[in-house]
Amino acid sequence: MKKDKRTLILLLWLVITLVFSPFHTAQVKAEENPAPHSQVAAYELISAMNVLRMGNGLPALIENATINAVAQATAQIMADQQLSWHIGDVAGRLSAAGYGAGAKVYATENFAYASGGTIDQIMLMWADYDHMRPATEPNYCHVGAGVATDSRGFTYYILQAAYISGAACDSTPPTGGGVPGQPPAGYGIVTPVEKVDLNEDGNYVHEVKTGQSLWSIAVAYGVTIKEILAWNNLPANYVLWPGDKLTIKGPDSRGLLTPTPLGNVFVATPASDGSIVHEVQVYQNLSTIADAYHVSVDQILTLNYLKIDWPLSIGQKLIIRGPDQTPTPTPLPLTPLQKLTPASDGKYYHTVGDGQTLEWIANLYGVPLAELMAWNYLTAASIIYPGDRLFLDVTPPPTLTPTPAPATETPDPTQTLTPNPSPTATRVLSPTPTATPTPGLFSLAGNPINWLWLLAIAAIGVAVYFVVVSQKTKKQQE
Repeated sequence: MKKDKRTLILLLWLVITLVFSPFHTAQVKAEENPAPHSQVAAYELISAMNVLRMGNGLPALIENATINAVAQATAQIMADQQLSWHIGDVAGRLSAAGYGAGAKVYATENFAYASGGTIDQIMLMWADYDHMRPATEPNYCHVGAGVATDSRGFTYYILQAAYISGAACDSTPPTGGGVPGQPPAGYGIVTPVEKVDLNEDGNYVHEVKTGQSLWSIAVAYGVTIKEILAWNNLPANYVLWPGDKLTIKGPDSRGLLTPTPLGNVFVATPASDGSIVHEVQVYQNLSTIADAYHVSVDQILTLNYLKIDWPLSIGQKLIIRGPDQTPTPTPLPLTPLQKLTPASDGKYYHTVGDGQTLEWIANLYGVPLAELMAWNYLTAASIIYPGDRLFLDVTPPPTLTPTPAPATETPDPTQTLTPNPSPTATRVLSPTPTATPTPGLFSLAGNPINWLWLLAIAAIGVAVYFVVVSQKTKKQQE
């Protein structure tokens, strides 16, 4: 009898301990999985410089581990001390770190810092003779880069190029190359910019290839990024895509005119039904067109089913004013995310195509690069090949049909001139993947039930059983 009481007390103590002891479901701390930083990476500096170097007919610079380490240390020192100029003696610092194995070393260093910024903006800071030495002088063989951010939020960018006296560029450097955890200099496809022939209007029409940027195209044609954006009616934050065709003014251009004081907007004559359709020309944007017709930008957006951040195309027809009729809504173009169809397992995948990189695929679907790599157990050093299938942990947004706002003047659906959204508009993506909670080992109506609670319930049941048995035994003895 005493033994049964001791067992009962022990079980009751176990139940109380389980019920009142603090236990929590494991959580991932935010600091352990920081959001990916949007700053330009070190390897992008190397790739951008190699684009121009290869465009000059020179072999690409070889990434070197020692130079990478010195460049990264330089960027960190300058960020910590918030310096505004070079530390100095880059060749001496490389030699002290072991580059050259005691031989004479020649080196140059490019430095820039900015709050945010794109690779095009950084390379524009270096668009002069001294900063272009790594791209124009054949003696340079090896390269490294580093990036660091100071307490103010300014990012320091360092690129160092060097060569060893008496050593051939194709020889293996004593310290090897590559940086663990960082993509190599050849990450993705680097394509030099080759100028095309002039067309009948005396202009160039350049088709963008994978690995080309606004900066490298501007340098190749001897113009500025701002001019390219203006000639093609593109916003300042536009991101180039392979296949984009850019019109660039030639030396004897007959098709690109100098803007007039009115922004080169020639007002169209109203049709017999009172509707007005404007054909977009070079140098024009929504603001200049709206001002010329004395209407609001919102009115143009509504009538043409456009968004404020969609670029205009030269030759695109915009309805400025329509007759008093209700238009038939035109379905919005689907985004790549909306075009996804689930596989047989109900999940979404992307099949890698020629020339596609992890960063390109992440931008295509509007997902962070770090999350894409995490979903597929990849690292920054991973290599993907055409035909590979990448898992996408996303939920495609619903397909919406636009509903035009009520207006006193709306376009006539019977007209041959219909809204013509820019074909590049589908590339502007900003989806927010919906995270689906993962149920625990056991669940009821979608709510996790901790296994400790199950153990506690079982222990209570055992305790009740012993109480009942004890009471029966006591009665029998009586």
